[in-house]
Parts: sequence; C-alpha cells; structure tokens
Amino acid sequence: MASGWRTAPKQPQSLAEAPLKDTCRSNGAWYGPQPGNAVEFAILGPFEVRRGGRPIALGAAKQRALLALLALHPNEVLSSERLVDELWGGHPPETAASALQVYVSQLRKALEPVGPPYRILVTRSPGYVLAVAPEERDLDRFRALVRLARDDDPAGAAAKLREALALWRGEALADLAYEPFAQTEAVRLEELRSAALDARIEADLALGMHDELVPELEAAVTAHPLRERLRGQLMLALYRSGRQADALEAYRAARRVLTEELGLEPSPALQELERQILRHDPALAPPAAGPAGRRAAGAFAGRESEVTLLLAGLEDALSGRGRLFLIGGAEGSGKTRLADEIASRGKRRGAGVLWGRSWEAGDAPPYWPWVQAIRSQATQEGTVLATLVAANGDDNRFTLFDATLSFLARLGREQPLVVVLDDLHAADEESLLLLEFVAAELAVLPILLLALHRVETPALARVARFATARISLQPA
Repeated sequence: MASGWRTAPKQPQSLAEAPLKDTCRSNGAWYGPQPGNAVEFAILGPFEVRRGGRPIALGAAKQRALLALLALHPNEVLSSERLVDELWGGHPPETAASALQVYVSQLRKALEPVGPPYRILVTRSPGYVLAVAPEERDLDRFRALVRLARDDDPAGAAAKLREALALWRGEALADLAYEPFAQTEAVRLEELRSAALDARIEADLALGMHDELVPELEAAVTAHPLRERLRGQLMLALYRSGRQADALEAYRAARRVLTEELGLEPSPALQELERQILRHDPALAPPAAGPAGRRAAGAFAGRESEVTLLLAGLEDALSGRGRLFLIGGAEGSGKTRLADEIASRGKRRGAGVLWGRSWEAGDAPPYWPWVQAIRSQATQEGTVLATLVAANGDDNRFTLFDATLSFLARLGREQPLVVVLDDLHAADEESLLLLEFVAAELAVLPILLLALHRVETPALARVARFATARISLQPA
C-alpha cells in the first residue's frame, strides 16, 4: 500500500463508497497505517492524531474539536458556516469566522510541518475538506473488519470481530463529550461497537465457548440491563453450561427489569427462548465438540499430558510470548492429529493457522514447507512468496530469512498464529535453517510453532536448542 498522500478528488465521497480492497487484504487481514509520514486519525476512544505512531499536539480544545469534526466526515466538504454552527452550538461569537481560519492554519502546521502545499486539510469552496485514506482512520478499519466477519465462518468471524473491537481505546470521542456534535456521533459509534460485540458473542456461542462466555455476559448484562439480546445470549450460555435453573432465573431477572423500567414484557424471541429451555429443546444443544481446524477431524481423545503441555504453549503465544515444540514419532503415532487438535483450539481462540508439509518424494523447490504455510496469506505479498520459491544459494539468504520473519511478525500483529510444519525429517537444509532463524526470535512474537518429524536429523538437533520442549509420541 502506498503511504503517500492521495488528493481529495480521488477519494470516495462517503464511507459506503470506499472499496473494500482499499481497506483490507483479500484474506480479511487488514492493512494498518504505514510508518513514516502517514497520519492516522483515531476516533474510537479519546480523539487522537498520530504520525508514525506518535501523537500530534493539536492545540486548544476548540481547534481539536474542529479537526475531530472534519475527521468524522472524511473527504467531504464542510462549509465554513456549518463548521461555525457545529463548533459553537448555534451561538457563535462575532469573531467565529476569523477564529476558524486561525484554527485551520494552526492545524495545517501540526499535520504537515514541512509546509505548503497542504494536502490533508484542504480549502474547498465553500469550506474545507480533510483528505483521509481508508487505512488512516481506525473507524474505517473497524467497519471493514466487521463487514468481512459477516461472510466468514464462526472461527474467522470471531477472530475478525475481536480484532475490530481491539481498536477501541475507550468511549468514542471521550475527550469531546461536551461538544454537541460529538455527543450524537458517540452514541452512534457506541451502537456499532455494541453490535460488533453481540456478533462476536454469537460466533463464540457457535464455537461452543458457552462456559467461557458466562462471566463476560453477566458483566455485560449488568452494564446494559435493557439489551435483550445480551440477556438471551446469557440464558443460552447458562443453559448450555448445564445451568438450566440459572438460565431461567436470568429470564425472570430480565422480565423484572423490563417491566419495572419500561413497563414492557420481554420480546417474543426472549419468551420463546424461555419455553425452549423449559422443554429442553434439542435446538439449544451446543455445537458438536472438536471444530475443524486445518481439516475435518473427529473428537480428540487421549494424549492428555501432551495436550496440556501444548495448550500452555498456546496460551503463552496468545499472550505474545512465542513457543516452539518439536514433536517426533514414527508414522502413525499421531503427530499430525495432535497438531491438528492444538491448531483447532488455537483457531477457536482467534488464532490464524498456517500449515506446511515437506515433500518426501524429492524434487521439491527450496523452502517448500514454508511456501505451503505462507502462500494462503501471501496473496498481497508476492515478493516474499516469489523469493521463497526461487531462492538459491547463500547470496540473499539473510535478506530472505529477515523478510520471512518480518512477514510472520506482521501477520502476528493482526492475530496470533499457530504454524505447523510437518514431515520436517524430509525438509531441505534451507527450510531447516529458516526454521532455526525464526525460532531464535519467537520469544517476542505471538506465534506457536509446531515442528513435526519422524526421525532425528543434525539440523533438527540444532533447532531443538530453541524449543520449549521436545515431545516423543509412541503409536497408540
């Protein structure tokens, strides 16, 4: 993505017209602001503007409010009269017009200190326009992720919605709460946030995470007692957790609040949910255990100690502390099935899964397991993929290794990763050297790396010094 400025006429006239490809990659992961001189406008929390990740000083309160107002209407000309009216609530002082010009001048200097020609805050008759690319507003990123989640499976939707909700830093425009225009916008934005949260909970319920959701839903219902959808989700989560009596009590509590506060009975949908709980309707049963990860798989049983160890590594990776595990064993010992189970659990927790396998028949290109692992994510990263496929000799090895590590780190910033490399006993030397390079940096990355092999090799022995543990499986 280009990080240079785009002129206002090339910008979409409204958010609805912004093409999705300008905001997200085709795999749903999103292009964030690029380092350097790009300016990011943060609306989902206290209003903030950053350049290269660093906040920009915006000056006095009214000047700050002016920029926020323009940022709420990107690439749209706002007349001077409207700006004055919005900023002073319909009661402007006699000096309002000249004050507006001063604010614009000061903001231009803050946004583009190199001086004119100014390309961000632009004069357009009869007022001004803020030229903003889709990747430069957190609100646009939030909306794009929510749109992508609607067309994804529950695991993918949950991951995208978590990423979208993570963009929020508090109440929208919290520092401008006394500005009339900001109050209206904040209410609208909070509704978008609530809808995304509801959708994420629905996705988690579809993934069978009812036990984990109960505490979160109880807190959400306390904070928003009149939102019936949350009440229904809490009832369903309690019922699926084997707490039928608590689910029915949650319905009675909802009815008390609604009748006392609004004089209304619960909605027909909530009443029907109560009836379904009373008759143990099979439609309320939780989804089948063992959701698919890389491939469809039946319910997993056994290997309790290995699963416990690997799940601890998964927790560390989800928290940003990467881990490597070497999993060895003869053919048929269950290495791949074990890795598939951990990958599925990671996917349920919002992690992305990358899977690659060495080609045992020979004649595979260099780095083949890595090519397989990253190509599903590399539709917009052609140079990384092409370099991996065509890599030869030692000339550009370090550059290639560093580019691959940077690519994985960038994916990891978007969502934690589970990377599985299978049949590494058959991998080429280059693939194992790259594994060693990546493994050395895992401690600061949100990546769980599972390296599967049948027999020990000298190269795998070198890699082992970076492993959290080595697991040896015997056929069941």
